[in-house]
Amino acid sequence: MIPLPILARIAPIALAAAVGAAIGYGWEHRARVADVAAMREAIAQREAADAQQLRRRIEAAAAAADAAIAERDARIAALDATTRRLRHDLKTATTGRACLSGTARGLLQQSPAFGLSLPTTAFGAAPAPAATAADPGEHAESSDADVAGWILDAASLYEQCRARIDAIRQWDEVTHGR
Repeated sequence: MIPLPILARIAPIALAAAVGAAIGYGWEHRARVADVAAMREAIAQREAADAQQLRRRIEAAAAAADAAIAERDARIAALDATTRRLRHDLKTATTGRACLSGTARGLLQQSPAFGLSLPTTAFGAAPAPAATAADPGEHAESSDADVAGWILDAASLYEQCRARIDAIRQWDEVTHGR
């Protein structure tokens, strides 16, 4: 055992050390709690800023999509009007003379494109080729008016596709910066 006089000297030192450790622990704990609170505040501010930036990007993407769709629709409407005008003008510009034999026409209709169904557009069904509307038969010849109508339909479908691709490209440039 430890003699009492030594214990009487060590006890106040041990007590002072314990009190000092407790006070030091309390200050350190308060400092850590304050640090944790500051870190949580910084994280919350960063998340709020990130959320705001994401919200702006989403709004910009939605606006870009709306603008691209509006431009596409305007281009397709103008294209539709031009196609209708040209179809009317072709009636007076063509003579109706035969220019494509029935055999050649039959071979062309074996193309994979003739097996595709055309999509429905915002303006109704896509224009059908002139020969399907008034197909005189399998071995009939096609007139210059028929060929001109087919060319006009192909050009119209190409321009509609190009307008859609341009709308996607415009949206992608705004949303992804490409």
